[in-house]
Amino acid sequence: MAYKVIIRCSNAEDIIRLLQEEHGADYSRIWRIDGRTIGVFSFEWTGVFAGYVSLITLDHDKILEKCEVTIIGSGGGIPSLDSVVGSDDPGKRAVKDLANLANERGWEISIEMAKIKSRGTQCPNCGSAYVYSKEKIKADGSVVCQNCGKRFIILKKD
Repeated sequence: MAYKVIIRCSNAEDIIRLLQEEHGADYSRIWRIDGRTIGVFSFEWTGVFAGYVSLITLDHDKILEKCEVTIIGSGGGIPSLDSVVGSDDPGKRAVKDLANLANERGWEISIEMAKIKSRGTQCPNCGSAYVYSKEKIKADGSVVCQNCGKRFIILKKD
């Protein structure tokens, strides 16, 4: 799932600190250019039965006092374990953390599903998108998702 979180604030330093400490353990990079702050944060977790990756981008405009954060989470594992460990949607944790911070600071916040363009075919079961070679496409137009392992149709038979 992908989320877009928009927070109205004059300064993004608290948001950056939260994302670096909680959601950017593997990689974080910040650029400050002409009244804008741009950030990229990445976190990967791998367990025995599950794993996920979060990629977060931040764009803060100091003049407009607007911080736009896009959160893309992917991964998962065995469905019954996902519900137990709470890893069914890796992006939800970052959204919740940002909402808590905004509420603590009294900032206006809006959260929506982000529209992410992919050049691949999206799995209807888990939302991951991959490009499939002709060899991977079965005669009935189906493929096996590289993320969740479930079969789905990508080409309609004529």
